[in-house]
Amino acid sequence: MTQVPLEVVINGLTVAAGASLLVERSIEWLKSVRERAYRQLITAESGAAASVAVGSASAHAEALASRWQVSTDSDPVSAARQLQATLDSVAVVVNQDSSDSSFEQSPPILHVPLPVISLNQARLDLFIRLAPVAIGIILAGWFELHLVALFTGQTVESSAVLLQRGEIWACLRNQLDTLLSGVLIGGGSQPVHLLLTLLTKRQLAADPTNATSEAGNTISSPRCEPAAVSTDGDLAWRDIPYSGGVRPDTLQTVHLRSGWPDQVVVHHTAMHSALGFNAITDEFFNHKGWLTGYHAVIMPDGSIQPFCRWDRTGNHAKGQNRHTLGVAFHGNFHNGQDRFANPDGRYGNLVPTSQQLDAGARLIALWMHLYDLDAERPDCITPHRALPTASTVCPGSRFPWNELNERVYQYYRFWQDDDKASQALAAYRQRPYLYPDTGRAV
Repeated sequence: MTQVPLEVVINGLTVAAGASLLVERSIEWLKSVRERAYRQLITAESGAAASVAVGSASAHAEALASRWQVSTDSDPVSAARQLQATLDSVAVVVNQDSSDSSFEQSPPILHVPLPVISLNQARLDLFIRLAPVAIGIILAGWFELHLVALFTGQTVESSAVLLQRGEIWACLRNQLDTLLSGVLIGGGSQPVHLLLTLLTKRQLAADPTNATSEAGNTISSPRCEPAAVSTDGDLAWRDIPYSGGVRPDTLQTVHLRSGWPDQVVVHHTAMHSALGFNAITDEFFNHKGWLTGYHAVIMPDGSIQPFCRWDRTGNHAKGQNRHTLGVAFHGNFHNGQDRFANPDGRYGNLVPTSQQLDAGARLIALWMHLYDLDAERPDCITPHRALPTASTVCPGSRFPWNELNERVYQYYRFWQDDDKASQALAAYRQRPYLYPDTGRAV
């Protein structure tokens, strides 16, 4: 199967998403038309039934009048008796449909039973159900969408050209591809959105920077260089932007902490390192349906992306969220045989970049100062897999754990003794969304 660049797939799915929105709007309009048609059908059928009833009553009245005329001509006394009997029978019929006038002082309540669905209504319902698929197929043909060929990297030629060359099977394959694309579009925007989410998590194509070399069949991937002996200039304070992370207002009354965090849990995102930060947040918000995730994500270029509010519990370590902070290094750093591992660079970088590792160390050192974490505690900083409630390989077998720890404590100790860093930390503590309302002095 030919590897397909993610951008090409996204472009095709963007067209499909636009077409699916057109389908949804069309169906909304058709449903409003159906409601009006329902009312017209019910009115027409009720009118027909009423006409039949009126005709029957008129015929009965004419028959009575005819009988009365004959009786009057033959015998007036017999006619009078027959008239009285007719009036009595009419009274009995009336009493069957209405209550006694001496007790019923208000008009009877009209009860109209729900009509049984007619054949015309059933046909209309069937049309509404099949219309999305038909519209989707029409739009797929109009936009010349061939999503199956797009995913598999196949070249698509027009059906007319294929027929001229006598390639009937290839032409039929194109038509089937358009048909399946139309069925997907006919399902509305939700299936397309789910497909986009899936592609975000498990990218179809490897990053070109990690492609297999033609000469040696080796993987070209950024490596994390060992942490060198740092100078004071390297360890100097640099601000880490933070204003509550992503959607801080949604956590105002939920995910409350009962105390300050006392441990930092280190993760990897297990996603392709070429994907952006939005792909990570979409995984939590849209795919998992959670309010939040890690407290911060460290990108390969060294940028620090706050995610969950730091004064709230995140969703990153089952059973350990209430007392921990979670930081994730973006990428998949596990070398294994399962399909979610990254042994050959299929998910991008094999290890964190040096910029990524340094930025993560700065953030963890900041958290240690902000929340007075016990630097002497052996598991003050811990990989996700080491938690007692965890069943995972996170942050991966290739993660340079010792290098991260060494770098963290270099920053931590330097800032502890540096006047400029101490002043910056004191100012940082005044920012919002940092501390839970526990009464503990900052």
